[in-house]
Amino acid sequence: MHVATTRRHYVGKDGTERHYETHLLRRSVREGTKVRNETLANLSHLPDELIDAIRAGLAGKTLVVAGEGLQLTRALPHGHLAAVATMAKTLGLREPAWESWRLHTLEARMESWTRTRRRSGTRRS
Repeated sequence: MHVATTRRHYVGKDGTERHYETHLLRRSVREGTKVRNETLANLSHLPDELIDAIRAGLAGKTLVVAGEGLQLTRALPHGHLAAVATMAKTLGLREPAWESWRLHTLEARMESWTRTRRRSGTRRS
C-alpha cells in the first residue's frame, strides 16, 4: 500500500488559477504481466499532517504521541544565557566582544570564589 498524490493546475476562462491536490490510498495488484493500482480510499479531505502520518506508518516508522512515553528527569537553567546571546546578536556584537564578556564573567567568578575561600579560612597548602 502507498499514498499517491496527484497535483493538477487549472486556469479558467476568466483567468483564475486553481490548484487541485488529490491524495489516494492505493495498492498495487499484478494481473498476469501487468501491474495495476487499486484505489482503496480517497484521503484528500484529511489534513496534511494526518496524510504525512499515514505515509510514515505505511513506510514502517513507529509514531508516538508527542510527550507520551517521555519523562523529564532534569532541566538545566538556560534562560538567562539565551537572553544574553539573543541580545548580543540583536545589538550586533562581534565575536571578540562576546569572548571578552565571557572572560570577564569567568574572572569575576574566580575572584568571588577566592574571596569566599579566604573568609572561610580554607586554603590550599
